[in-house]
Amino acid sequence: MSSFEAAGVQVRIDDDSLREVVSDPSTLSEWCALHPRDPRTVAYLRMLGRLDEAAIAGRAALEDSGLSPVMRAVRRARYAHVLQWQGAFLAAEEQLDLAAEETGLEDPTSPSSLSALAAVFQHRAKCRFEHARAEQQAGRSRAAARQWDLAEDDARRSLFMREHLGVADEGVLSSSRQTVARLERRDLAV
Repeated sequence: MSSFEAAGVQVRIDDDSLREVVSDPSTLSEWCALHPRDPRTVAYLRMLGRLDEAAIAGRAALEDSGLSPVMRAVRRARYAHVLQWQGAFLAAEEQLDLAAEETGLEDPTSPSSLSALAAVFQHRAKCRFEHARAEQQAGRSRAAARQWDLAEDDARRSLFMREHLGVADEGVLSSSRQTVARLERRDLAV
């Protein structure tokens, strides 16, 4: 199980759902109220389950015209993650595809671009994982298997990049390993 800190609050990644679980929602909620324009607020509102607010903040974060392509990709991935949690998988995957393109617009070989691309692959893997589970629940087993395979490819790609870049910290590597391990279980139960 991987965990990290968000705005001073401990957050762990659930091994089955691959979703964040916040240890102190009220403290994180207070942080969001104090920092409404901070781009991290998008992710924190999502973790709190305040998806409509997170979507609005995500769209607003993308409107900043002074963003570098890599920073735009990071913000786009956060917004896509909100769409994923809302069940809008295709829209989320479109945003993640755009984010993947944006990571290479500045310098496709820079560590920051490659690190952002690895994060996009990780988010897309989780999106496709949830998409696979939704397809399975709807009785579409072949579509579920196809999404699962795509998720596994993205998760492995992200882990490979993070392991070989030499810039990822242990928490990020742990999260990628956790995602790969979950997908390797091939358990579609919701």
